[in-house]
Amino acid sequence: MVTVYAYLKLITVTVVASLLISFGIHHHNVVLMPSVIPQKFQTTRDEGNSSDSIRFINSSSLKRLPTVLRDLSLAINEPTIQEEVFSGVNGLAIYLYDVTCSSFEHSAAIQYAVSDTVYHLKLNRFNRQATEKALATTLIHEIMHCVLLDIDKRAKEQDHNAIATVAGFGLNRNDTSNFFNNDFFVLMNSGDTGQHELMYRLFYPQMVSLLKRFAKIHGESFSDYDDPERIMWSGLQGTTAYKKLEDEEKRHIEQAILRTKGINVNIDDD
Repeated sequence: MVTVYAYLKLITVTVVASLLISFGIHHHNVVLMPSVIPQKFQTTRDEGNSSDSIRFINSSSLKRLPTVLRDLSLAINEPTIQEEVFSGVNGLAIYLYDVTCSSFEHSAAIQYAVSDTVYHLKLNRFNRQATEKALATTLIHEIMHCVLLDIDKRAKEQDHNAIATVAGFGLNRNDTSNFFNNDFFVLMNSGDTGQHELMYRLFYPQMVSLLKRFAKIHGESFSDYDDPERIMWSGLQGTTAYKKLEDEEKRHIEQAILRTKGINVNIDDD
């Protein structure tokens, strides 16, 4: 339970964090850019591809993306997932478009202007060869970047739900005598590496559950019980938790990720 002292301390930390942002400390994966969305998409909302928490604005040419967005939105809208992941998130807008890249090393990236209300999600056109489960995995990962940025922003604006999330992160620390040691804001301002640590420590099980629910709604439930957890490690291989895994499990994870991305895996599973 968060004490009055702890709550006041958290308020102080959020104020300090806000001042740090004011002096130019930015997220590594957040690119300051104008909010440029083609006019035809600015007032269009496809209710079937949006949820109460998240609005998707799809300008991508990836042919399989609309049905993935539709069924992922249905999964996101379910009460349990709303409560566990998207509590306090309201009207978050994500504009999707694709770009040509030289390789499949990075499936997607988020661009966001601090003063804007729209997150720009650019998708690598190599995703054309990816399975729909891989597309959903990529979207869930990038959505969680947006959720973390939203929590960070709302906490600095003294939003109670966001503060509770940050406080909950602090309470999970080993040093319970100092319930919050600024780890959340430090990690948020440490680029992708820090945000991926937060993503794993705050949301990894819920991300796996969301992927499983999407697959069921989409009519492609996982036949291998371990696959959802393995695939959801995609993008999180730099985290402390991943580095602690056994080498054999890492191999299985990498193979599962490559298969769903439509890349040939030459090493047979055991």
